[in-house]
Amino acid sequence: MLEETLALCPPGLFDFAHMWEDICFKTGPLVIPAVFRDWVGPHYKRMADLLKSHGTDLVSLDCDGCVDALLPIWLDNGVNVMFPIEVGTWGASIAPWREQYGKALRGVGGMNKNVFSRDFDAVDAEIERLKPLVALGGYIPCPDHRIAPDAKWENVAYYVKRMKEVF
Repeated sequence: MLEETLALCPPGLFDFAHMWEDICFKTGPLVIPAVFRDWVGPHYKRMADLLKSHGTDLVSLDCDGCVDALLPIWLDNGVNVMFPIEVGTWGASIAPWREQYGKALRGVGGMNKNVFSRDFDAVDAEIERLKPLVALGGYIPCPDHRIAPDAKWENVAYYVKRMKEVF
């Protein structure tokens, strides 16, 4: 089906592709990484290669949980953008992934949305924490998933304003 859809599109129509694979949980993958590599990896490779042949070189994946064991498999098979980067839940950060995999790995997320329930100083501190991660390039900081129900609207609005000013 992906082949038929892309055949109808001019090259370069899509800036990126996004997939969803919630196959991890608190301590890691729900399946043995070698099994995932052998049975699922080739399908990611096929899709990523097809997308790349149509000018789409950013292939994004949404996978919750501790994804570290599957990252090299996704990267080897053409997935190069991770979302979310669950800082609030798993303490994840793009920094160690970038140290290990280099600029081939990009990311979206990783902003600790818990600051929205606090105050402007907490928001400013979070933006300061994000600065060196943004400086790595290939990283867009944003809240992972939904904004928590205890968030204060004025803090969310302040975050958006400050992000525009800082970045």
